[in-house]
Amino acid sequence: MDLRLLQFCVNSCKDQGQRFLLLNYGEAKSLLREAIQLVEQGLVMEGGGSPDAAIALHHQALLQHQLLSPITEPSYDWQEMDIRSRLGRAYVATGRISEARRQFQAVLDVHRARADRAERAERAAATQVLTDGGAR
Repeated sequence: MDLRLLQFCVNSCKDQGQRFLLLNYGEAKSLLREAIQLVEQGLVMEGGGSPDAAIALHHQALLQHQLLSPITEPSYDWQEMDIRSRLGRAYVATGRISEARRQFQAVLDVHRARADRAERAERAAATQVLTDGGAR
């Protein structure tokens, strides 16, 4: 997929406050596979002394990832944290510390949001058990 088209799709979804919900499993699987390949290519570039190329590949991987749905992809948050961590390290390698800091902060934010969702789900499940138990 062309990077400009991919960026447009992601931005237009964000502008509308929505995410793409990929209804086609094959398409979602393909996007995930492409994102993983981009991350792997970025690692090769970074290891080969080309952190700027790695940054471009990690950005493209992040765009691919953002087209997936966190509802249908159970490891969505972990994948985002991984990509952003790698992107942050590539920024550090180029001396772009403020960009690196933003990526590392985004990792912490995603992790915190994931933990908050898990806590809310546990509370909701406990409330449901108490409600169901009291109704009998």
